[in-house]
Amino acid sequence: MSDMNDLLDEATSSGDIKILVVQSANPDFFVAHLDLVPRQESTLPEMHPEYPTLGYFFGLMYKLTNLPIITIALVEGCARAGACDFTMAFDLRFGVSGRTKLSHLEACLGVYASGGGAMRWVQQMGKSQALEYLYSGRDIDAEEAERYGLINQAFDTSTNMHGFVDGYVRRVEKFELSALSATKKRVNEATNASSLETFEKDFQIFVELLSRPKTVQLVTEIWAVIKGATDCEEERILPDALMNMPSYQ
Repeated sequence: MSDMNDLLDEATSSGDIKILVVQSANPDFFVAHLDLVPRQESTLPEMHPEYPTLGYFFGLMYKLTNLPIITIALVEGCARAGACDFTMAFDLRFGVSGRTKLSHLEACLGVYASGGGAMRWVQQMGKSQALEYLYSGRDIDAEEAERYGLINQAFDTSTNMHGFVDGYVRRVEKFELSALSATKKRVNEATNASSLETFEKDFQIFVELLSRPKTVQLVTEIWAVIKGATDCEEERILPDALMNMPSYQ
C-alpha cells in the first residue's frame, strides 16, 4: 500500500501526467483483498500519514478517489472486498467477459465494506440491488457489472479492452489537465461517497466491527480456508469457499 501511495504522489507531483492506467500482472486477480489477520495484539490498523483520521488503506482509497488526474482500471480477474474498494475508486473501469469478478464479502466475515466501494455500488446500482450483493457476498461478473454501471464496459477479449482504452487515452490526453481535474473535482463534490466525512464514518464502523471477538474468529477461519494465500483455488472461488468455514457449517 505504501508503494501505491508513493506512486500516486509521483503521478501528480510533476503536473505532466494526465491519465493513470492500472492493470494487473496476475491474470486471475486484479488485486488481492485486504489481509485482516492481526499481526499484533491490537487490531487497530496503521493510520495514513496524510489523513490521520483514516487507517492507511482507507486514506489510500480516499486519496485515489480524489486524485487530480484521470484514473482508469483494467479489471481482469477477481477484485473482491478491499480489492473492490480499490477498483471502485478509479474514475473509469473496464472488464473482460468470463474473467472480471467483483464482490464485497465483508459482511460474511463480520465487518462492513467500508473502503468506499459499497457507497459507489449504492450510487450505481440503487439501494436494494446493492444490498442484495452486499448481504450475500456473491460475485458480480463482467456483464452484470456493466449492466449495473460498476464498470463502464465489458469486452469480449483483453485485446479489445486494451485497444479501446488506448484510443480513449490518446483522445483525452490532448485536453487541458486543469479542465479535466476541475471536472473530476466538481463531480466528486456532488457525490457524498467521495467526501472525507463519509470515509471517516465508514472507517469508524469498520474498526468497531473488527474489534469484535466473533469477527476475529471469522477472519481466522477464512484465512485457514484460503491457506493463508491469495493464489489458490479457494481464493479463486472465494464466495463459495467461505461457506466451508466452521462457523457456517
